[in-house]
Amino acid sequence: MLKSSVSTTKRQKVDNPNRNKLGSFAVVNPIIISLGVLLFTIMSPCIYAKCAFTTPSSAAFLLLRKQSSSFHPGSLLFRREPCRKISTHRFVVENEASTGEDNNQKAIIEEDPPVYLSQGLFAIEKPIEWTSQDVVSYVRGMLTRDARDRGAVGNKRTTAKRKKNLKVGHGGTLDPLATGVLVIGVGSGTKELQGFLSGNKKYKAEVELGFETTTLDMEGNITKTASFDHVTQLSVEAVIPQFIGNISQIPPIFSAIKRKGKKMYEEAREGKTAEELAIPPRNVLIHDVQLLLTNDKGQGLPQHFGLDVECGGGTYIRSLVRDIGTSLDTFATMTNLERTQQGPFTLQDALPRDQWSVENIYAAIQKNNDARE
Repeated sequence: MLKSSVSTTKRQKVDNPNRNKLGSFAVVNPIIISLGVLLFTIMSPCIYAKCAFTTPSSAAFLLLRKQSSSFHPGSLLFRREPCRKISTHRFVVENEASTGEDNNQKAIIEEDPPVYLSQGLFAIEKPIEWTSQDVVSYVRGMLTRDARDRGAVGNKRTTAKRKKNLKVGHGGTLDPLATGVLVIGVGSGTKELQGFLSGNKKYKAEVELGFETTTLDMEGNITKTASFDHVTQLSVEAVIPQFIGNISQIPPIFSAIKRKGKKMYEEAREGKTAEELAIPPRNVLIHDVQLLLTNDKGQGLPQHFGLDVECGGGTYIRSLVRDIGTSLDTFATMTNLERTQQGPFTLQDALPRDQWSVENIYAAIQKNNDARE
């Protein structure tokens, strides 16, 4: 019996010489299929397009369910399904290779929401004691928090690829003690800000005669005093025309102008004077200057008056007030400044502080975009 059993086993091995090879293939084949599905999830074009599947396996069979019943992982791995964008920030993956009545089957896959709801320019009414950069930082913070809440940008723990810095900038510095129109660019709108730096602006300034300060406004310390009793309306009107047109102007020492790679206000804080720095004059363009007989408090000559100024980029109203005072044989200091217009934006277009919100900002950008079309 033992001999017969051994003989039978040998015959089976002879009759089936490929038995072990077939068994090995049966084990390896599912592994190959699994690797194919895994590679699909890595190399699929829709994954590169940031279309998020619920699970890799569900994505694969979602696309295969309505296709031919016979498939190979390789046909799925190298298939490129066209994507087209639809509303509410989603992608539709269409299977053009489908057969039968179900050739319109679509797999809807969510895409990242946009970082900006609108891009362009708008105007803000800058509050007093805010720097222009303070306003930019505040607006950027609001828009970043909104984008994060919508899932458009990641939080601090998110990978660098997912972090996105929102582009926000301004179109021309206003001094901290100045108020009025400040043009803000968001997203692609930041590329247009350079034109506002050199473009036309309108200001309303208030002037007080009899003294001059280190900063040429009320923020500095008084350095010079003189009598002003001789100043009249006629004398002011007589000197104004010499400041209209292309004129030469020496900027204030407390300014952001760079000199030898260093901002002048930094050197001024170190104790240096305008005479020590020997600030060179600059050519500026002033289109018009109108005399206002009283300031907003109702105070008038001989000590107080106002100016409406329309000028080009780079003009310092503080320097203009100083030079007018010198022409009047006294000293003058700017006590208040409001920018009433910058480019096409006026005070009526600017968002006041109590209306700064994400909704109002995007609405103002869209309104400006529509007006320009």
